[in-house]
Amino acid sequence: MPVVMGLEGTAHTVSCGIVDDNSILSNCSSSYVPPRGGIHPREAADHHADHIVPVIEKALAESGLTMKDIDLVAFSQGPGLGPCLRVVATAARTLSLKFSIPIQGVNHPLGHVEIGRKLSKAADPVMLYVSGGNTQVIAHLRGRYRVLGETTDIGLGNMLDKFARENGIPFPGGPRIEELARRGSKLLEIPYSVKGMETSFSGILTAAFAFLSKGESMEDVCYSIQEVSFAMLTEVLERALYYTNKREILLAGGVARNHRLREMVSSMAKEAGMSAYLTDERYCMDNGAMIAQAGLLMYEKGMREKIENTGINPRFRIDEVEAPWIESSNNFSYSYSGAESRVYESDFFGRPALTKERIAKSYRNSQLDRKIRTARLKNEGSILKRMNEVGTESPVLYDVNQENFSIIMERLPAPTLEIYLRENGIDSGIIASIGKSIADLHSHMMSHGDLTPNNIIVIKEKLYFIDPSMGSLSPGDEDFATDLFLISESLKALHDVSNRTLRSIRDEYLRWSARGKEIIETLEKMEKRRRYV
Repeated sequence: MPVVMGLEGTAHTVSCGIVDDNSILSNCSSSYVPPRGGIHPREAADHHADHIVPVIEKALAESGLTMKDIDLVAFSQGPGLGPCLRVVATAARTLSLKFSIPIQGVNHPLGHVEIGRKLSKAADPVMLYVSGGNTQVIAHLRGRYRVLGETTDIGLGNMLDKFARENGIPFPGGPRIEELARRGSKLLEIPYSVKGMETSFSGILTAAFAFLSKGESMEDVCYSIQEVSFAMLTEVLERALYYTNKREILLAGGVARNHRLREMVSSMAKEAGMSAYLTDERYCMDNGAMIAQAGLLMYEKGMREKIENTGINPRFRIDEVEAPWIESSNNFSYSYSGAESRVYESDFFGRPALTKERIAKSYRNSQLDRKIRTARLKNEGSILKRMNEVGTESPVLYDVNQENFSIIMERLPAPTLEIYLRENGIDSGIIASIGKSIADLHSHMMSHGDLTPNNIIVIKEKLYFIDPSMGSLSPGDEDFATDLFLISESLKALHDVSNRTLRSIRDEYLRWSARGKEIIETLEKMEKRRRYV
């Protein structure tokens, strides 16, 4: 049975953990706490350099082992702060060379996934990973973990820490914000920023500062930040379950220690009939055991790394790593209903129809829930009506009922683009027509807002847009670029799609859009400002 030592040091914590197949043998850490403000990378690295040897010695002592008993040294290769990563990588290389032990660099988010699976016994979950720099929804598909959705600006943990720092709350700010939120009760007009599977938190931060300047209490501001941002995450997490047809949820990362977030995710899972696994709070924070566990799985699959290839990668993404130890489900069944709605076949004066009811979500604040359902119902009805008027391919709108949050539309007896691509292949000729169809939609001053293969129907090689509830009838360049961004990201997450295939969508958009050049430039700026990994 192999024994693996894991060294973690991506940000504020330096840690050493030792695991085998059955258990965590030891896990020892030391965290850098800045005297004021946020983490300074060089100061954190100095802390790690001072403490890494004592941490390793303590972990060995607690496990009752020596370096002769270690079969692999694993270390956090990225993502993270460069100076901190270098300290740990240097230590790992030193141990590997001195004791002639194999070495393996590990993706940091992969460690969070695998320690959560080890502790919970979850087999093939959709994971919500929420930490300082990362906010991602992850699932295993086709041999590796895929990022199904993430933040388009800053990580939730960073947003909370920045809010805390600006208000004199010491690092880390999350626990104190959680404490203050328990004493709040007034839901403020904090922006709910969800587009498809993507989330955004910078607007929440700006609104929170504005409310404080207007005299709202710190307790109510903290309450509103949590209620809105956690509801956003729970929504996209549930949507990912329907995208992938998986039945398990795993919650991990430093922010996953928050009890209100854990409560929301558990409530959603219970309503949806899913199993929710909440990583033990002791292992939600960065730790060496999680790096050791990921390294163990890689080692058992024969994965080895040469010492000359152990350089750090501060922007190392989890979807770059092969993960052959999981046999993930590919049982994609299509159902009309989704995370936010119940959809069923009906009849509208003799015409085949679909009735779509926006259902209440108990995990959300009731005031927020009603606001979201009302806004999306009106938006979907208005955009479908405009689509029908201008001839954009879409189901015919029959009726909107605001009292029971329902909409009745034409039933289109055809597969979604997602099902079509699974049956015909990602290189089918339909891909290029995506760009032309989006250009046509935008030419009539409409954006979709949730443009994924699940929200496009294929009928005789024509594409029909459905569920534009997050779109806009007065869009700007950013809204148009977001549509292109969402379709590209969802195709990358759900399929092994080449860059050339994705470029064909943009090329067709440029060909058919009067303002294609400006929109693509906006899209490229969006992609460059992405801070998450």
